[in-house]
Formats: sequence, structure tokens, C-alpha cells
Amino acid sequence: MKKLYLLLGYILFFVSLSGHASSNVTKIATVKEQFKTALLCQSKPFAIEDKKIIAELEKQKITIKNKQQDNITGIEYHFKQPIKIKNVWVNMIRYESDNFVTSFYAKAKGDMHKFAKLIGANTILRSCEEPIPLNDTDIYRKDITPITDNKLYPDTIIIGQDNDSKPNDFYFICSKVEANEP
Repeated sequence: MKKLYLLLGYILFFVSLSGHASSNVTKIATVKEQFKTALLCQSKPFAIEDKKIIAELEKQKITIKNKQQDNITGIEYHFKQPIKIKNVWVNMIRYESDNFVTSFYAKAKGDMHKFAKLIGANTILRSCEEPIPLNDTDIYRKDITPITDNKLYPDTIIIGQDNDSKPNDFYFICSKVEANEP
């Protein structure tokens, strides 16, 4: 019986500690995981507006820059220590949102072709009808959601490299269309 009470005591002790798991440090780890899932279009891109979390991010050497232009909300997150997503390292993420599209844009270092393969993206051929930025090369695309009658524009990941990029530097973008109703 003493062992049962001892075991119950340990369980209650650890359960009581779990209340501290919602501290800002845990929120920071959660925010970094949210960055990762949003960049892979597994969750919606987001803007961090909680002042306590912003202060903690700044303590962790994550610089935040607001870049409002016309009706577009833009926020850049610069990481002194890059975060790893799949096989690449990301040191800057930009959130952009208007009334139609919400996007997360990342600058990454690593093997772009391996990254594209890991997430299941396909090469966009220049001969297709895709609108491809003129200065970009090696463009990949992955549609995350299917096109339906109610969702005319799929959530999409685009991966590419500027002509003037270094060999292991590239970008990838998760775009989610808000106004998907016909």
C-alpha cells in the first residue's frame, strides 16, 4: 500500500509541475514548431502579436521587423541561430498577408533539390503555363490541398533559387489563399 501512495505522490508531483510547462520558454519552443509547420503548409502562416512572446523571442536573439506596405501586413523574423526544417537551415522568415493570400517566405541554406524531394515537390518546367518569376531558376511546387468547387486555389509550397543566389541558398514559400469561395 505504501508503494501505491508513493507512486500516487510522484504522479501528483509531476502533474503539478506540468502547470509550469506553459511558461514563455515553452511558448518559444512552441512558436518555433509553429514556424516549421506553417512553412510546410501544415498550419496557417501567422503573425506573432503577443508582446510577452515577442519579448522572449528578442531575448533569444530573434529580431522582429514590421514591414507594412499599403494593405499588406509584413513581418520579418531573423534568427541568430537558424532553425532546422527537414535537411535545411532557415535564418529568416517573412510573414505576408493581405485580404486574399497569407504567406510564409523562408530563406534557407542547404540542398534545395534534396529538400524538394523530401517534401514531395515537383519541378515546374519553363514550358508550362505556370507564372514563373523571370529571374528564378530550378522552381519546384507542391500543392498541399486539392482544387475543389469551394477551394479554387490550392495551398501551395514553392521552392526556388534566384539567379544571383549562392549554390546552397534558396527560398521556399507556403501560400494559403483566404478568399477561396467561387
